[in-house]
Amino acid sequence: MTLTLHLYRRVMRRGRLIALLALSSVPALTYWLAGISDPDEAASLYPAMIAGVGYTFAIAVLIITVAILRDERDSGTLPYIYMRPMSRSFMALSSIAAGVLAALTLAVGGWLMSVVATLAVGQPFSTAAAGIVQFVAAGVGYAAVFVPLGYLVPRAVLVGLGYIVIVESILGAVVTGIAQLSIWRIALSIYADIEPAWASAGMDEMLGSVTPGAGGGVLKIAAILITGFIVLTWALRRRDAL
Repeated sequence: MTLTLHLYRRVMRRGRLIALLALSSVPALTYWLAGISDPDEAASLYPAMIAGVGYTFAIAVLIITVAILRDERDSGTLPYIYMRPMSRSFMALSSIAAGVLAALTLAVGGWLMSVVATLAVGQPFSTAAAGIVQFVAAGVGYAAVFVPLGYLVPRAVLVGLGYIVIVESILGAVVTGIAQLSIWRIALSIYADIEPAWASAGMDEMLGSVTPGAGGGVLKIAAILITGFIVLTWALRRRDAL
């Protein structure tokens, strides 16, 4: 827990946190503007905002989670952490946990701003209530991928952006197999299963070949989390900084 909190606090610098919370709040701003211009459709616009604009949240999570171990490595403090009597698996677990905690901070912030936007356009809280599931599920999935990426790849942010923009946004929309690997669509499948307004908003095409289902989506996120832990444990053992 001590190491997790250390890694978490290190990346949560005030300037970075404010900027990334603003980036996570872009979907809320978009919804507010759309709700003002078309108040009659404000309720059905919320799922569309979650599905189509939420990639800005993914980018915010990318920026903060790749820094979990990269900041330690770049500042030269990673060898000192290695000197503690701990296993590499514990180090990996603590790093993933810190990344998830950082992602959840942005997830809650982005969702709360969407709640404010929902209330501002005259919609009830229930319109945005299920949105927290999308933010949290996506945040956990992305953290599990981007924390190891930050350790393994020198230009992790560029690689992560390539995954978000090219793989998830473009290829995931047209290639069935790639859509199944999209963390954003997996999180959307959970949200779509518990949000009644999803179907009425006609958003099924946003999922592509991914089937709505909370249980299946949670299992996929859990599998991604375990895989990220295994990869990072292997990387810490094979690429020891000492």
